This record gives sequence, C-alpha cells and structure tokens, in this order.
Amino acid sequence: MADVTDMRGFIRCLEEMGEIKKLQGADLRLEVGALTERAADKEGPALLFSHFKGYPEGFRVISNAFRTCRRTAPAMGLPTDLKGVDFLYAWRKKLAAFKPVPVEQVEGGPILENQMAEHEVDLYKFPTPLWHELDGGPYLGTGCGVITKDPENGRINIGTYRVMIQEKNKVSVKMNMGKHGRLAFERSRAAGKPLPVAITLGQGPSVFLAAQMPLPPDVNEYEFAGFLQGSPVPVVRGAVTGLPIPANAEVVLEGEMPPMRDEEMPREGPFGEWPGYFTDANVGETPVMVVKRVYYRNDPIILGAPPLKPPSSYLPIPLGAATLWEQLEKAGVPDVRGVWGFVYGGQPGPFTVISIHQRYAGHSKQALLVAAGARAGAYGGKFVVVVDDDIDITNAAEVIWAVATRCYVRDGIDLVKSVWASVCEPAMPPEERSPRGYTSDRVLIDACRPYKWLEQFPAVNAFTKEFKDEVERKWKI
Repeated sequence: MADVTDMRGFIRCLEEMGEIKKLQGADLRLEVGALTERAADKEGPALLFSHFKGYPEGFRVISNAFRTCRRTAPAMGLPTDLKGVDFLYAWRKKLAAFKPVPVEQVEGGPILENQMAEHEVDLYKFPTPLWHELDGGPYLGTGCGVITKDPENGRINIGTYRVMIQEKNKVSVKMNMGKHGRLAFERSRAAGKPLPVAITLGQGPSVFLAAQMPLPPDVNEYEFAGFLQGSPVPVVRGAVTGLPIPANAEVVLEGEMPPMRDEEMPREGPFGEWPGYFTDANVGETPVMVVKRVYYRNDPIILGAPPLKPPSSYLPIPLGAATLWEQLEKAGVPDVRGVWGFVYGGQPGPFTVISIHQRYAGHSKQALLVAAGARAGAYGGKFVVVVDDDIDITNAAEVIWAVATRCYVRDGIDLVKSVWASVCEPAMPPEERSPRGYTSDRVLIDACRPYKWLEQFPAVNAFTKEFKDEVERKWKI
C-alpha cells in the first residue's frame, strides 16, 4: 500500500483501493460543493477536482476523502475491514497505546517549491469552492490545520478552524472560545502583541486528523500525527514566524493575527456547519490573520472537508466518541461497551449514546452525569442516552426502541443546566448568544432496564443475534 505520510501518498493509496474519482472542469461556485455533498450522502468515492476555469490546470481540490472507514483506516494505521463500533473500539485501543513521535526537523521540502512574499500574496489565485449555497464567502480553509504557539507556555497547537478569505492577503479564522488557538490569541492580545500563525491547507492525512481531534492540551498534534502514521512528521521553520510547518504540505499560509479589539473584527459567515444548518454571520467574534507569505508545491492540492448536513459527515464515524469512552472509564464508570453519536463533528455531538453492562444501582445515571461533564462530551452536547449492551448503538431505530420501551419517564429523564455549548447550536435563542461563549442545558435519558427490578423486566421477544447468524449460515438465506 502506498505511503500515506503526505496528501499525494494518500491519493496514491486511494487509487490503489479504487476509492477515488477524478473530475475535470467542475464549477467552483456550486458544483464542487454539491458533488461533494452527493458523494458523501451515498458514501461514494473521494473526489479529486482539477482544470478549474481561470486557474492553472495542475491546481486541484480533493474532498470526501475520509467519508468511509475503509478510506480513513490507512490514515489512522487501522485495518480497512472494520466498521461501526468495531472501528471505534480499534481506534480507542490505538489511542490508549499513544506514544509521541517527535517531529523531524529538516532544512527544506516540497512545500518550498513556490512562494509568494509580502505584496505578491494573493489568495484568490487558489481555487476555492463555495462549499454551501449560502456561505458568506470563499472558505479556503475547511480541511486545514491552524498552527499556533502559546505565548505563555510555548506549546505548539494545530487546530481545524474554518478560514474565510477577507482580502487577497487577509483571512478570518473562526477560533471559538475555549479552543486552544483562541486561548493563544487571547493571551497575545492581552499582552498587546500579534500572534504568529501558519495555516496548512493540504497536508498528510494524519496531520489533518490530529488537528480536528479533541486531544488533551499536553499532547502535541505533530507528535500524535507521527504516532498515527508510524513515522516522524518532517517540519521546516517558517521564515516569517519560526513556526514548524509540514515540509511535505501542499499549501501553507504564514503571518500573524494582530491584537485587534472585538469591535475591529470584520464580518464572518454565514457558513454551513456540522449540525446541518447555516450559522449566522458574526461581527466582532472572529480574529483576522494578515498573510505575509504563502508556500506551495508544484500543482498544489487543497483538502476540502466542509461540514455537511447529517447523517453525512466528512468523517466516517464519530471519532470523538472514542475520547469520551476513554474519559468515562478514567472517571470510574465500569463496563462501558461503546459510545456513539448520530450528529457529530470532531466531538460526539448533540445526540450521544452510551452502552453499558449494568453492574449496580445508579450505574446508568453515573454514566450520564460523567458524559455530560467530560470535555469530549460537554462541547456541542445536548441529549445523552444510556442503554443496555444488547442495543446496537449505531442503529438509530434500536436506540429509539430502547428509549421508547425502557425509559420510565418520571425517573429516567433529568436536566443539567448551563453546560459548555457549541457556537454552532442552531436552537440557541438570540438573547443567549454571546461572543464570550455559549452554555446550554443537557437532557439525560436513562434507557436502561431499571436495575432494581431487572429480573422482573419483560424478556425481549427475539432470538439472539448469535443464533440467528447460525441459522442464516446453515440455511443460506
């Protein structure tokens, strides 16, 4: 299988698997976004677009790259035949074995093949799709990595934040309150200093996956990406900022965020976000980056990973659910058999389901409370459901059946108020929205059979899955 340490190696891997389709001449204004959405709806192939009108033939955009487990697995070092909770479990076990792989500092690399400096910078020279019909502008960064250095502790962070072109040398970077990049910006602003920033727009898949995962603050995304791909990520120092940038990236923007006040921040958005709705345009919330240098390879490839209306997503499964699974067990919740989300981005999302094998009275409530407060479950959460381990938590119909038949409403539903919320929450009342961050309530639903009278609960009127599998094989139906 082809090397997957950069985007070109990943594309070769997808070609070997028969998992990519090449399209020439698609319209950037609507067709690229619509084709990406349709391919995601069908769990179709990755799409590699080229030959855009008005751009060099070699300038390309790839999208729908990580829509299926089979395509995402090589980027994560996992078997390609796993799906659903089995894939998530394998991913969680890999997470548990994490050992940082330090970067390889190099003096040069393909990213330095071409440069634009100072007055030469023109971001409009790169093909940028209108990913959703009502987007407020061209979003050059969707499958990107925003690289920052905390001014207080010196930690390097890579996060995935949407990046909208404001001018030929300026972009707005939607780093929400509480995110690592935003914390670095706030600290720089408080000191009256600009924040050095680099943004990679096409990078090895492991760097992208690391950037969009809810990793702990003490985990370096480059070292995590190296762990995923099984080799160090080669980096060069940016000439403007000194930040480490991937030596084999496709396109990198380098510059700084001035310490502008909220009232100086420009309009950003609207944008079609992961819950499946357009966020409102905002003013006074989104910092601006002044781009002072652009590096790009010959025939560069921009990674597009736009959020899409559920159940479609740019990711094959709720990868953040593995982090929540780990956090539940570390908090002392035993016998967690799985965690899932049905509407998700990098987090498990606003409808999270947990499977447990009940061991004691209060076990199910404990799981609900921990999930509502744990970092991986809090941001963007809304409904948290716990079910018995005979329920297939990846099957929405089974989850609804469990809620409908096992939840005793009087005792089984609780409300927790004012938990950290995503700014993408579409049902947030206008008066509750604030540039200082959002909170919302959590609905906790206990859809487990009541433990105190478990033996008296009616038996399920179905044969076991194992027996049905056995007779199906025997009779070949």
